[in-house]
Amino acid sequence: MRLQRVAGHLLSLHPTPMATGSGSSSASSEIDAECWSVISEAVAANDCDKMASVYHPDAVLVNTTGSIAVTAQLVTWGEGMEKIAAEGRSASVSFRFASRQGDATTAFERGMFRYAETNGASVEEPRFVQLEALFVKKEGRWLMVMERQLEAADEGAWDALPA
Repeated sequence: MRLQRVAGHLLSLHPTPMATGSGSSSASSEIDAECWSVISEAVAANDCDKMASVYHPDAVLVNTTGSIAVTAQLVTWGEGMEKIAAEGRSASVSFRFASRQGDATTAFERGMFRYAETNGASVEEPRFVQLEALFVKKEGRWLMVMERQLEAADEGAWDALPA
């Protein structure tokens, strides 16, 4: 009986929408500044430590083949960044969102990222990946607790999202 009351209470809760589209609320603007912009800057600078700063210590990356602790994935990402820098190439990442929801201390965002590396001939080779992310605000700072990279997408799907 107690379990039914708890389940009923949980089912009656509805998260307060932050925004759909991009950046129209305080929380989504904060997440843009504290997380997505930092990741973009880190990728451009090949700075894995800077990228790590946006993740909760227990964050998890989920992709189409499984899941891994972000602390372990950062090692692989860091090796990739070192290789790009050593070869004199560059990389960039940008984000667009289909929906953003949450409240003052939690958020869920769904959209895509565009990751591009330059090849040996300095030609940019972009990839588009569907993305979902969960955030918590701890001690006044937004941290990503889960990043889910879904199926690859195409430039048309990217262009359909608000810039």
